[in-house]
Amino acid sequence: MRRCKVLFIVIVLMLILGGCKYPTLEKAIAGTIPFEVEEVLHKTKSDGITIVLYTTNAEDAGEQEEKVLGVSFFEGNDEDGWKNDGPNGWEHAESETYSVYHENYTKYDEKGNVLKDIYVVFGEIKNNDIDRIEFANQDSEEYKKAKMIEKDGKRYYVGIGFRPQVRALNGNEEVIPQK
Repeated sequence: MRRCKVLFIVIVLMLILGGCKYPTLEKAIAGTIPFEVEEVLHKTKSDGITIVLYTTNAEDAGEQEEKVLGVSFFEGNDEDGWKNDGPNGWEHAESETYSVYHENYTKYDEKGNVLKDIYVVFGEIKNNDIDRIEFANQDSEEYKKAKMIEKDGKRYYVGIGFRPQVRALNGNEEVIPQK
């Protein structure tokens, strides 16, 4: 009788733990992000984690829906399954030029040691004079070009760095301040 109980508990745990994975990234996005994903803007991999930048709708105090940006972190592949493994949040702030949002993904081992630390910077570009967005790690002046994304007449960007500082440049290499 005891063996049956142990076997039953093991089977239930396998089903529970196995049920956390999805066969495709698209199904994991649809099934695990706690907001209705309107559109996936960009997917990229960093240190074995797939980072998904998306838009969702948020209601403001006036009950109007507004498109906002979100980022989620997924672990896995199509063979072993996909699991949402990170914070699921969205960000929004009004800006005349461009917005800057930061999201951090940190994974620890059972002893509390950091296994992975991925810092994502992203936002929307509203000023048509902005030619590119660059970012540099904090305490560095070595800027890298952020990935620019155009969807439905809007422009977005995403970059991966440690607590990055962000700047926007026009075609003449002049910095455009964030307002």
